[in-house]
Amino acid sequence: MNTRITIDLQEQALLMGLKWQAAQEHKALREIVVEALQSYLSYKKENQALMKIAEASFEEWDNPKDAEYDRLP
Repeated sequence: MNTRITIDLQEQALLMGLKWQAAQEHKALREIVVEALQSYLSYKKENQALMKIAEASFEEWDNPKDAEYDRLP
């Protein structure tokens, strides 16, 4: 399935950097953009998973007595 997207980068330097990187790696612009998006989305997914794990470590503080500290000026 082919999917197309049009993006206005709004910065000539980004486009030039993208073209330069593609040329350095002997890849199509599409490959560079797809790799960058995959990396970004993977990072976001990993970060969300870490945040979920971290929530468990703070559960002991989630009680009515500790909530009083939230109301202090």
